[in-house]
Amino acid sequence: MKALHKFGLGALALATVASACTRDFAEMNTNPEISKDMKPDQLITLTQKTMVDRDFEWFYDNYSYIMPWMQFTVSYPNGNTVSIFNLVSNVNGFYSAFYADFGRNLADIQRQVNAMSGEERARYAHISAIATVHKVWGAWRTTDVNGSIPYSEAMGARTEQNFTPKYDNQAALYAQFDAELKGAIAALATPAAGQASFGTADIFYSGDAAKWAKAANVLRLKIAMRLMKRDPEKTRQIAAEVLASPAGIFTGIADEWKFISGGQNFARGGNWNAQGFATRGGQAVVNYMYDQADPRLGIFFKKNAFTQAVFNRLKAGGAFPASATWNPRQYVGVPASPDAAKAPANAKLFGVKSYQITENGSAVTVNYDTLSTYQNRLFDLSSDGDGPGKYIQPVATYAEMCFLISELAVRGMSTENAQEWYVKGVKASIRAYEQMGREANIVDFTAVNDADIDAYLAKPDVAFTGTTEVLLEKIGIQQFLNHFKQPWEAWASWKRLGYPKVGGILNREEFRVDGSTRETPRRWALPVPQQLNRPNYNAAVQEMISGGEYGTSVEAITGRVWTDKK
Repeated sequence: MKALHKFGLGALALATVASACTRDFAEMNTNPEISKDMKPDQLITLTQKTMVDRDFEWFYDNYSYIMPWMQFTVSYPNGNTVSIFNLVSNVNGFYSAFYADFGRNLADIQRQVNAMSGEERARYAHISAIATVHKVWGAWRTTDVNGSIPYSEAMGARTEQNFTPKYDNQAALYAQFDAELKGAIAALATPAAGQASFGTADIFYSGDAAKWAKAANVLRLKIAMRLMKRDPEKTRQIAAEVLASPAGIFTGIADEWKFISGGQNFARGGNWNAQGFATRGGQAVVNYMYDQADPRLGIFFKKNAFTQAVFNRLKAGGAFPASATWNPRQYVGVPASPDAAKAPANAKLFGVKSYQITENGSAVTVNYDTLSTYQNRLFDLSSDGDGPGKYIQPVATYAEMCFLISELAVRGMSTENAQEWYVKGVKASIRAYEQMGREANIVDFTAVNDADIDAYLAKPDVAFTGTTEVLLEKIGIQQFLNHFKQPWEAWASWKRLGYPKVGGILNREEFRVDGSTRETPRRWALPVPQQLNRPNYNAAVQEMISGGEYGTSVEAITGRVWTDKK
């Protein structure tokens, strides 16, 4: 049986919840459009819809900023500009979504269960635990880019009339996250007769408690790894507990926490379309994948339009001398650094080129794009002909888990076999992206064979050989590439590990604007609440500033949250 329930957008049209970054906790937690008496199955579907139906976030957070910052893609035709490094608007929408929709729905599930009688409440133990896993994930995603946030006292506006929740710092948040996940895993791993179930209302695992226990363990490991710079011993302890957990962890890509759309109405048009932002492949990533013969290259990026037939036509028309030969390389990226993209030597090589040729005795002008775009249909199914296809959005993957375990072993924090887990991770990532490409019907999809994967793993810059530092870099690069469809996770991995790095195996470009180096932003600006809770907000901001790495204000987005320690 497959672990994923597949659906189209129409099946989720249970309610529409408006939200905005400037709304306060009182308004966010008392929205009249959501009934106080909605059942847990309705609330979990609404919550999960909020997780995956995020086209506005894709357009602004990912296409416009994070993907260019991570040099996966570059804007076209003007290349990246200084604007991508400035304080940005229309981003960080998950913050308000967490309080207005996501977290509140989950709190309502927990409220309903807690209000039940003893015997009935016991029947809902798994439902409450699954809600806890979602709530921790949502709060963690929120704090990861904002720092201190309301959590321990949040979601109480409607039931407790608490409109001034305190802001918890990350040290407190991470302790609470781990405690809540441990409790949820224990509940999910405990068989109980007559347990209530979300059933097909749960679009990920159809209410399967065993699968949710595995996902919770993987989430616990992911969160613990963020503590590596602050409390490596705590990371080691949690990792050991996860690996020894009777509830288990993922054993393959079939176990992954991910969404697969079913109908034809999801991820089509509108904000799913990058509309010119971040559409061309970044040169550093494209070059690395091409040079290593990465089997994912054609799944991430398209070949450019410069086919041999095009070349032959241009040559026959007089655009090239008789001695010219076709260059079969059709994967070409553009420099991510604004200065590099504008340099005359680069500018004339990259982009749509115009040729004057003679055909049938007449002068003809033809234009061909020499650059590779990303595979649009991985992100927007209305692209490339608007044909049928399925959208896949990972939340927690088997490959990511494998790379984390390999990293722990390389650091001497686990006795696991680092090479085995690394190889498993590479193979799993390739197979997972193969599935994404096939289901989305991307342009020129080609199935991957085992020989391609083995050849990739044998490449010197991929093979699991080298010093501890080199091994960590290779793991970091593979983790980074694996997060192509989760740019926020690629950003987080880069911040934690520092890979790809300038001058590294995958040579990250240094961003330079008018001759000056520009730092890559590392967080969002914490949204300002309305006046009622301003004192708690101000205290939280001052605490983060006093740590010395946050920056001098919330607007200093090159500053660091607590877990992102230098």
